[in-house]
Amino acid sequence: MIIEVDKNDNFLCLRAREDFYSGNHIHRASQLILLDPENRMLLQKRSPAKFWFPNRYTYSVSGTVAGESYEVCMEREMLEELGISVPFRRLFKIPCISGNKGAYHTVFTGRCTEETAHLIRFDPEEAVSIEWIGLEELHRAVETEPGKYTPSLRAGIMKIFEEGCEKYLF
Repeated sequence: MIIEVDKNDNFLCLRAREDFYSGNHIHRASQLILLDPENRMLLQKRSPAKFWFPNRYTYSVSGTVAGESYEVCMEREMLEELGISVPFRRLFKIPCISGNKGAYHTVFTGRCTEETAHLIRFDPEEAVSIEWIGLEELHRAVETEPGKYTPSLRAGIMKIFEEGCEKYLF
């Protein structure tokens, strides 16, 4: 069951995941900006089988909040999608809503060690590949080729660079 919220992010009810495919409901999602010791961010390229934004690049971890908090969702999704767990902290919430569909995305950041980075594996049901990219390079790519990235990743990266990376990531 997935949390449905209204346009102000107030809890309404729990709904079956399939109900959200209609595009008539707003949900919550957790996203992770995972950095390595060189301040590169891990991206996943979404599987072509994904309902929303197939074949686009997104955060290293991206999950729909079930009947849980954003933080519990992030911990669960990190283990499921990457096979690791690292400390993380909340950065900000961004709405990606059009009409009565979309989601409130809470973006977190975490940092892995060199050792942890070598343990990462990706879930082929979620992603076809993962890759590390420098933040400046990602920012340029999001601006020049926005169609390659999910709307929530674009919104999060633009917010970080508009307000200053140091405030959020370092």
